[in-house]
Amino acid sequence: MTIGSQPQEFLQDSRIKVSVNESTRGSVAMVVNEDCSMELIAHNFECFPTDSGAYRELRPLLLSCTEVRFPYSIGDTNSNQFTFGFDDRLKAQLITCGAVETPFEMPAEIKKEYDFAFSFAGRLVVVEVEKANREKILYDYLKFHMYLKSGADFSILFLTKNYAHRLGEWNLFDWGVKRYRQCLEFGFGNSQLFDRMLLVGYEQCTVEGIPLSSRVRASLIALEER
Repeated sequence: MTIGSQPQEFLQDSRIKVSVNESTRGSVAMVVNEDCSMELIAHNFECFPTDSGAYRELRPLLLSCTEVRFPYSIGDTNSNQFTFGFDDRLKAQLITCGAVETPFEMPAEIKKEYDFAFSFAGRLVVVEVEKANREKILYDYLKFHMYLKSGADFSILFLTKNYAHRLGEWNLFDWGVKRYRQCLEFGFGNSQLFDRMLLVGYEQCTVEGIPLSSRVRASLIALEER
């Protein structure tokens, strides 16, 4: 798979492969944990760009992070909005793979909230996760400039490749790549700082391995309402 002329490298050397019979496609079950939360899986991680300093330094860590199981809940209002507990599980998985949770302090006058930070191989990395709102991606790039100017070595933006809503799906990772390229093309930001940013896309699926889609989302809502 390529975006433009630049090849995309998948983070997993071996991925979960699930065969879904066409006659049963879209039929799902829910795994319910002891705390009554339900789970999805993030896998098929993919990086952009793959020729940057951030990718070269962080690739060993990301290659070892092949799957993240995370809880979700379904709201009763706002078109049954899903709430995902991805951030904490992602952080825990990265720590298991060799990262060290590390506090990151910014000057008070420009203090911004970030999702989490860690150190790996002596490098301080600040992470943001966008699970649904593609319009915030440009703002994330602005915050990354602030983080990198304030002492961070790298920044990572995790973006889902299949955010499912009532009417369809959005690929936030593709959207992030498009905005990244546009920023460089039109001089929106510092090109040297963009070399220290990394986008990581991930696919969401059910515990059976079925990619999350509008149809699967509707099935999960129906199961929850039983």
